[in-house]
Formats: sequence, C-alpha cells, structure tokens
Amino acid sequence: MPKKFFHLSLLLIVVFLLVSACQLSFKKNVSAPPANTPSGPSATSTSSQTTATNEMKKFANYEELQKFLADNNNPESATFGGVISVNALTAGSAVRQTAASPATAPTAGVSKDSSVSSESTGSNANLNALADYSSTNNQVVGVDEADIIKTDGQYIYALVRNDLFIIKAVPASEAQIISKISFASRPEDIFIDGTSLAVFGNDQEIYAQPLFATFRRQNQYTFFKVFDLSDPANPKQVRDLDFEGYYSDARLIGDYVYLITNTYLTYILKETPVPRVLENGQVLATTCAGDNRCFAPDVYYFDLPYDAFNYTNITAINIKDNAEAITGQAYLMNNSQTVYVSQNNIYLTYTQYISEYQVEQEVKRAAVFPLLAASEKDKITAIEAAPDYILNDNEKRYKVAQIIDYYLAALPLSQANALQTTINDKLKAELTVKAKDMEKTIIHKIAINGNKVEYQGRGEVSGRLLNQFSLDENGDYFRLATTRSRQWNVASGTTADSYSNVYVLDNNLKVIGALENLATSEQIYAARFLGDRVYLVTFKQTDPLYVISLSDPTKPAVLGAVKIPGFSNYLHPVDANGNKLISLGRATTEDAKGNVQIQGLKLSLFDFTDLSHPKELDSYLIGGQGSDSIAIYDHKAFLYSTSKNLLVIPALLSDNGQLSFSGALVFTLANDKFVLKGKIDHSAGGHFAASDYWQGFNYYDNTVKRSLYINDDLYTFSNKFLQINALADLAAIKSLTLTIGGDDYIITAPPSPAVDTEAGTSGSSTPELLIPSSSPAETEATTSPNP
Repeated sequence: MPKKFFHLSLLLIVVFLLVSACQLSFKKNVSAPPANTPSGPSATSTSSQTTATNEMKKFANYEELQKFLADNNNPESATFGGVISVNALTAGSAVRQTAASPATAPTAGVSKDSSVSSESTGSNANLNALADYSSTNNQVVGVDEADIIKTDGQYIYALVRNDLFIIKAVPASEAQIISKISFASRPEDIFIDGTSLAVFGNDQEIYAQPLFATFRRQNQYTFFKVFDLSDPANPKQVRDLDFEGYYSDARLIGDYVYLITNTYLTYILKETPVPRVLENGQVLATTCAGDNRCFAPDVYYFDLPYDAFNYTNITAINIKDNAEAITGQAYLMNNSQTVYVSQNNIYLTYTQYISEYQVEQEVKRAAVFPLLAASEKDKITAIEAAPDYILNDNEKRYKVAQIIDYYLAALPLSQANALQTTINDKLKAELTVKAKDMEKTIIHKIAINGNKVEYQGRGEVSGRLLNQFSLDENGDYFRLATTRSRQWNVASGTTADSYSNVYVLDNNLKVIGALENLATSEQIYAARFLGDRVYLVTFKQTDPLYVISLSDPTKPAVLGAVKIPGFSNYLHPVDANGNKLISLGRATTEDAKGNVQIQGLKLSLFDFTDLSHPKELDSYLIGGQGSDSIAIYDHKAFLYSTSKNLLVIPALLSDNGQLSFSGALVFTLANDKFVLKGKIDHSAGGHFAASDYWQGFNYYDNTVKRSLYINDDLYTFSNKFLQINALADLAAIKSLTLTIGGDDYIITAPPSPAVDTEAGTSGSSTPELLIPSSSPAETEATTSPNP
C-alpha cells in the first residue's frame, strides 16, 4: 500500500510516527526455545526481561506476560481498563442470522430436507473405497486446505451462506440433499475426516450470549464445531469450541486440524492476558491443576517494542477424538499475513517496513549528542535508562527527539545548516546500507506433529510476498520469491524501481542462496515452486515467465524465460516433472498513451522441456472486457486432472459490456492445444441472482465457485445450484437448487481498467461482482518506509 510522507517539523506528526514506528531489524533466532508443555508456562520464574535481544523468547508464566504487556503498552493503540465496542467489531460483517437449534446443538440447527426419506443411510466410512473423485486443489501433498466444499466420493458437503448442505452425490442421477445444518454465524470453511466434519468461521452469535457481556475485552471470536457423520442424514454435533480472535487459516494433516487465528489483545487490568477459549459455552481455565478441562498455551515474544499486541495463535485439534484436549501456542508479533504449511512445519510470514523517520532520528541523535551540554546529555541518559513501567520505548524516543530538535532550533542558522548537511549525508549513507531491509519479509517456523506445536526459529529476506505460492519447503530448504516494491527515498529525493528476488534458506532459516534484482521495474504476479525449479511471472507491460533453477540451493539461476502479452495470476503443472504449465490470467492491450488495458481471461500452455528455448504452445482468450474468474484469485476454484484430461474454469463472461454468462468452462488438452468441450450455465442465459459478499469478494448467487468430479460425472457449485453433467459429453444429469428465490436481473459490466504503467495505478475499478478488496493484477504499490 502506498504510505504517506509526513513532514518532520510538525510535532503532532512526530509523535504519531514515533509511536507507530516499525522496528529497525530483527535477526534470526539461533536456538529454539523449549517445547510447549500441557500445563502451560512455568510458574516458578518471575524474572523480568530488561535487556532487548533479537531472539524469540518464551514467557515463564502469565504474570510475566501481563507485566510485559503493561510495561510495553502503546498508548496510541491500547486501552487500560476499557472495552472494545461490539458495533466496531461487527462493522462490515455479515448480518447475524438466527437459526432454530435443537437442545443438543445450541449454536447450529440440523434439519432434513422435506423431500427426503427419514431412513438412515448408514455409515459412510468405507463407501468411498472404490470411488474416483477430486480433492481440494491443495498446494502441498498430504496437507488438506480448508474449503467451502468437500467430497468423500459418495457425499458432497457444501457451504451456502449460513447453511451446510449434505448431499448424497452417487449415483448422480439420484443425487439429493439429505440434510442441512443451519448456523447462526456464517461458516467460512470445512474439513472432512472420515465420519468427522469440522465447520468453522468468525462467530457473530457470541455477542448475544450473557457470558460475553461479562468480558471487558470484547473481541471477535472464531467458532469451531465438529459433527459426527456416521449417519449423514442425521449429523450430530459432538464438539463446540470458540477461540478469541479472527479466523485466519487452517490445515488438516492426519486427524489434526491446525487452526490459525489472530487476536488483537487490548491490555486490560485483571483480564486474562492470553486469548480465551470456550468449550460448550464455558471458558477454559488457563491453569491445568487436577483433571479440569484447560488450555494454557505457551506465549513467545520478542522483548522489543510492538506497534500493537497482536497474537497469532496455532491450535491443534483432534477431530476424530473429541476427548483429547486441544494444544497450541501463541506468538506475540506485529502481524501475520501469508501462511505456508508443509507436513512437518507451519511458516508464518508478514511484511515489515523500516521507518525512515526513525532512522533519521537515530542518525540525528548520534550526530548531536556529543555537542550537547552535560545537563542535556544527562537528561537523555536518564530518559533512556528509565524503567519500562515509567516510559516505554516509543515514549523514550519522543522525549529524546524533543531535546535534539530543541538544540537544533536554537543554533545560529549557519551552524544549523552545516549540521543538517552532515546529518543528511549520514542519513543517505545509512539508508543506502539499509535499502534492502526497508521492506522485508519476516518468517517464523513452527514444527507440528500431531498435537505437538513447537516454535523453531525466525528468518528474514528482502521484499514482500504475493501469496502462499511464493513459499515452498523442499527437504531441509525453505524457498521464497519476493518483490521489493518501488520506494521513495526522502534523503535523496529519488524513487528506486521495484525488482524481484528468489531466496533459499536452510533448516535454521539462514539465507544460503539468493537471486536478486530480477525483472527491474516489474513485480511478481504468479509463482510456483516445482521440485528444483521455481516459475515466476512478472509484469509491467508484457508477461515474462521465468524458469529458475534451484538444483544448487546456494546459486539460484535463471534458465530461461518466455515473454508474451498479458499476465498470468495462477500457474498449474500439467505433468509430474513440471515441464509443462497451464497459466490463467488476463489478456491485455496498450492504448495510445502506453497504458495497459485489461481485456478478457487468458489461458496459456507453456513448454519448458527445452530450457534454452521455452515456449508458449497455445493460448485461449475467454470473453471480453469485464470478464472474470474466481480462479484468478483463489486456486481452490481451479480444477485440473491429468488422468481425466480435464480442465474446468469458473467464469463470468462479458459481451459488449454486458455480462452474458455465469458458469463453468470445460476444456481438454489435445495435441498441446486447449479445446473447449463446453459450457455449464448457472445463469439461465445472462440472468444473475442476488449478490453475496464473502471473503473479500462480491458474488452473484449463480457465480460458480468450485467444481469437482466423482467417477465420470462433473459437479459445478454456486450458491444457487449444484449441477451435475456427464464428463464424456457434458450432458445434463441433474440440477439441485440450493438457494430458492431472489430477484434475477441483468447486469451491465463496467469497462475494463486502464493501468498506468508508470504510476502503476488503475484508471477504473474492475467488476464489483468478483474482485477482491485489493488486486495485485491492477496496481503496483510504491512504498515509503514510513508506516
């Protein structure tokens, strides 16, 4: 995001920047802290950390944590003894809906479809043994990603707004809804593990509960419910959990769900310093004495100033054994953005920016301090030595800056100008040294194994990530692809171009190999790590697709590149060795001013068999301006099967400025060419149902979100329908209506945006119906190090 440059002479702005300044640098943790224990932090140590270091530490007990929160409280962002408004928490969220609930399931209503027989369908534990069906398009083999629809080869489980439909899918001609679970809060994702169904999302219902009113810290909560599907027609809720914080992500490995939540923890006296967990509506104790049900996570931190107290929480939940207690850890950090999960590790990453203002203050302090009178030096020494409970680090910086600035203001003009010139020269030199670190990615590594969650270490690289496909674990190596954004340098008055980087880190997150300054003035639009290669798409006016060798982890090297018009957003391997790739993105043209005009969708097939001469084998343009596909932004909407020779892309197509089709496009590959096999229409010839805002997007109810196959049948899913077609010829087999009613209307698509290739800003917005709140496909941010 672009960041404002603040004039340093304004005292109020000085205060703001000092309070909100990001940390200058962190170093990798060189030794892993001890593993977490079921009883939580030890109660034996009461020592307080007074010397700042760059290593991740563990609080010895919650008393030490509470003291840390109090001593390091940021007065701009934290509240003492206050309450967060529930109205503020729910602003922009979906309106709470009330569902009738049986006594055994207080927060979810389970009902049968009225047209379904009440006979039990029996256990589905072994029904999928012979079924051939697609799974979620997961990034890592053996690591299941949470999604809105799952199948076990016999049944389909699909979320539509606040309802979860359980559909008997086989045989396709007899497909029917056999039960429906209605939730008061909208579920966001699900997992299926045999006869266990986990459903979770941000909890709106908790605000109405009397217990919530007793909490002085009234944060957002995430609900997590487990259902027994031994009889899919009669699912039974067997577990009910609530976690204080926002749902961020989740993975299923074996029988364990690793739930990731983020909690903004306002410091309030006499409130528990760790995020609450509720089970069956009761708060779990944070002390584990005797046999009581409890949850006492270890808390890790850096003893350095924080912009805000943000917890990233990882909780391991066994969804097959509901008697097993949950385990996990909490990490006090400024932010957590992109998550990558392998079978053995979770990597939490976020972008950290260095405050150019803070660098300037440090340079000024070093230059001016020797010139001060002894009394002024004593003041600074006393301020910097003050205990944290008297002055936190942000307050210390502000008070020291006041003394320095008063001294400079009192100097004769000639002396002030000469000293300022010295400061500027030193600042330029310091910013040159720190140039690569002004925008960097911080990586935290957490080992997972069943119910064990253990912090391992920390690393950092220059630049920012695009998404989870910019990350990859391969054996003992962790690989990343980043873009260093364009940056304005206040000292030199110049802008540095963006460029891309590839880094290889060892098992301890130490950089052992780097390829930097790739594709100057461009940014990464897509990335895919496959074996000992990484494929990168960068874009400004054309779409260079690079293939980079990682066979020598210490020396990443470009093997070849293909440059074509347009840009790709998602890359998918066609074969196991990664020699052929399918890309999905957009076609582009240039106007008379050199601005890039985004056109319709574009599929490309690339061949990297001959690395010295990579080539685009085929491309297929889809729709006109205003056409869109959820698969551009969400890889789970992309369905490809080599064995079925099947490619399915959800699409909204525009014809002369008017949306004309909403459904799925079905392709095969023949002689290295895309062949459109047919279209599966969910829009009844251009009519679009009610809009639905979900996970940063606006959809129509008949926007296809996912597709899957079971045996020889294709199932396409929107809020409105689950349509079933034969894979052989796409003949219609059956259509189930999931959302009844809603006014249908024809919608005119807005014009395609014009991208200014110099400024990197779009001239107009893309269609509201499917575009996330921010799209890297339209703009490249120029970052200023000032947060």
